[in-house]
Amino acid sequence: MSTRARQRGVALLVALLAVALAVIMASSLIDHGEQGRARLRNQWRAEQSAELMRGLEAWAAQTILADERASPDFDPLDAPWRQPLPPIEVPGAVITGQLRDLGACFNLNALAPAGATDADAVRRLQRVLIGLRLETRIANQAADYIDRDRDAQENGAEDVAYAAARPSGRSANRPFFDVSELKRLPAIDARAYAALAPFVCAAPADAQFNLNSAPPLLWLAVADGLDMGQARRLAREPGTAYRSIDAVREALQREGLGDADLSAFSLGSNAYQVQAQIDVDGLVFDYTSVLMRTPGQVRVLARVRGRL
Repeated sequence: MSTRARQRGVALLVALLAVALAVIMASSLIDHGEQGRARLRNQWRAEQSAELMRGLEAWAAQTILADERASPDFDPLDAPWRQPLPPIEVPGAVITGQLRDLGACFNLNALAPAGATDADAVRRLQRVLIGLRLETRIANQAADYIDRDRDAQENGAEDVAYAAARPSGRSANRPFFDVSELKRLPAIDARAYAALAPFVCAAPADAQFNLNSAPPLLWLAVADGLDMGQARRLAREPGTAYRSIDAVREALQREGLGDADLSAFSLGSNAYQVQAQIDVDGLVFDYTSVLMRTPGQVRVLARVRGRL
């Protein structure tokens, strides 16, 4: 082969390589451009969903305040806000949601308000655990998990117990953020968690325990000796709310439990959880917010993207 022919072959090969490189670079630029546009679209959808969630929180606040005006002294089970929100269509999005009453569950953070164990609250949870046929030491361990001291109470668990676990850890020494943290307690296994989780919540420590919305099992927290038959008779149904603490005392007296201490209980709720699913152009966002009611006002205490 002549030198000229070899030079032409090399030139052709270089040209082909240059074309191939140009095609690769063009494809890469197109891919990066598409990825960039996709990121911008998703970012816009996320921002849109967050604004829609704020709108849903505002609706929830107005609904709660309307209920307060209608029945300021008690919250009945037939309040309109207790119904799931039907799908709401807005341009480019569909919103569904539920307003959960945090007065209708046992608040784990009431076990150690301000970082100090409340022995009475521990006893109330122990009564519920007995009703579920679970170990009562779960209540002691839950209190130790969030109290600020390092001393394990009887049947409790502090850092030493968590250091020996796999994976190792420490007690939180702060309020429960989510019920799933119960899984860290040495006394909790999968069966115990599945039984207890539906009846507890991680609410602000001053969330009210609402006897009008508490299910029968949680009525066991009211007094020693109260059984499930009595609890079912005491628990309210829609249209049968207690309108005063005196009415609760009378009902307890009829059950032979007139000496129960009701200072930790209420007939209304002041803490709520908004659970929402927002579908924005086919991209689904889950949100959870915690709302706190004070007279004439509702504040958003926390908002997370995802389910609690």
